[in-house]
Amino acid sequence: MLCGSGECIPVHLRCNKLWDCHDGTDETNCTCADFLKNQFHTRKICDGIFDCWDYSDEQNCDWCTPGQYVCGNSRMCIDQSQICDGFPHCPYGDDEKNCITLAPSLEMANDKNYYPEGYLMVRKEGEWGKMCMQSFDNVISKSKTDWSIDDLGESVCKSLTYRYEYSLNQSFECIYNCMLLLGNNYARNVANTPIYYELSYNDDNNDTFNNRRSSSRYNWKTTCIEEEVAQVACSDLECGIRPEATIPWAKRSRIVGGGNAGPGSWPWQAALYKEGEFQCGATLISDSWLLSAGHCFYHAQDDYWVARLGALRRGTPPAPYEQLRPISSIVLHPEYEDVGFVNDISLLRLHEPVILSSFVRPICLPQPTQVLKDGTMCTVVGWGQLFEIGRVFPDTLQEVQLPIISTGECRKRTLFLPLYKVTDNMFCAGYERGGRDACLGDSGGPLMCQESDGRWTLTGVTSNGYGCARANRPGVYTKVVNYLFWVNEVMRRDEPAYGPPPCHGHRCPLGECLPPARLCNGYIECRDSSDEWDCTG
Repeated sequence: MLCGSGECIPVHLRCNKLWDCHDGTDETNCTCADFLKNQFHTRKICDGIFDCWDYSDEQNCDWCTPGQYVCGNSRMCIDQSQICDGFPHCPYGDDEKNCITLAPSLEMANDKNYYPEGYLMVRKEGEWGKMCMQSFDNVISKSKTDWSIDDLGESVCKSLTYRYEYSLNQSFECIYNCMLLLGNNYARNVANTPIYYELSYNDDNNDTFNNRRSSSRYNWKTTCIEEEVAQVACSDLECGIRPEATIPWAKRSRIVGGGNAGPGSWPWQAALYKEGEFQCGATLISDSWLLSAGHCFYHAQDDYWVARLGALRRGTPPAPYEQLRPISSIVLHPEYEDVGFVNDISLLRLHEPVILSSFVRPICLPQPTQVLKDGTMCTVVGWGQLFEIGRVFPDTLQEVQLPIISTGECRKRTLFLPLYKVTDNMFCAGYERGGRDACLGDSGGPLMCQESDGRWTLTGVTSNGYGCARANRPGVYTKVVNYLFWVNEVMRRDEPAYGPPPCHGHRCPLGECLPPARLCNGYIECRDSSDEWDCTG
């Protein structure tokens, strides 16, 4: 490879995060996939999981042709025309999942982030279009129902997992009529004629509006001559919903004894980094707050903490759906005791709210009347150790199902084990034979139970245990229901933000502080390469 500065270097030195050219041209115009190859992460390329911010790891795969849709969690592609055609073609049906959305414009309809208000967009056979309302009254008449515009808005909001619809407006666009009025001067500013869909009525099925996230009832393209489109505003996103969840992604072993989670399976899971190093898990309970364990921050509240949300694999570049948020305030329970992990719970306020999406959204807090029943199967997730002995941590988020052991039952089982001090604010989970458990690094993460309505509730916070996955040594969890008053009180008050510790150098996205000597040294250390930006000479 010929460098811009005149040297010639071996081609395999390109995109290896080292400046082998004096001017650094060997590290310019690199894709994320180029970096993965040079870091020997080739197994992450074309494996059906988007690890790269630029999607390059799942492009140019042998089984796809340019422009095809990459099916999630699989090595399969389909034509764009097969997306939202009423029939699932991908193994996990993701080609039929996102066929209705709200967005400010057609260009933003494919955005994975949620917009609580915007134009009602429909996708058919791979093409997004606005919802034309000119046929609405005719469809209602044929269906012989008393549906109204508000009913349509409510149905749309519910299908997008919002609790409420607070407005649906019919607005008029200026496309065709403006073209007629202004002639070619306007036409030159409209590069592509927009696509519109209108409501249709099927005599065999009058469920025109309630087909969740499906576009099968918006069958007809239309010119929408009247240019009357729908704008919907929703509010209060439902908690505890997993839009990207599929059937079990993998049955490989570990958390200890669990398996790999799938992309977006647990959208409230967060990884916490202290000064750039992974420490604990946490759970998103609102767009601005995380719940975690108190012991994660004992004598560490003054350090620089960053929450990483929407991630599946920790050891990869920023994935397309990831969000990083510095922690602006850490609130330990006022009666936390390190000895015995008493009141082992903390609240973390994010520096700025997350942008809600299918990959980042909150879990539900339990109802005040929640009663924990022995044997209830719940789920624990985390990036903690895979084995008790040896610091072997997984790259991929792990999940495991465990039976709950109530407070009273756990006390009976651990009565003669002095290391266990199970208070009324704790409960346990695990099998008598062992084999499955949380472990070091899972602390602060969630123990979640699915309710009868399908939503997931944060029942426990991973706290402590004796070893990992040992027989007759269950894991201990903080009982969240007992702290609801404290949680709500902290979230209501305006908790002052603490001043972040100074960094006399450069702060990387995950929080590591690089001294000046490690900046512009020809070696990329920050995940976004920012330590090698603005280098002269």
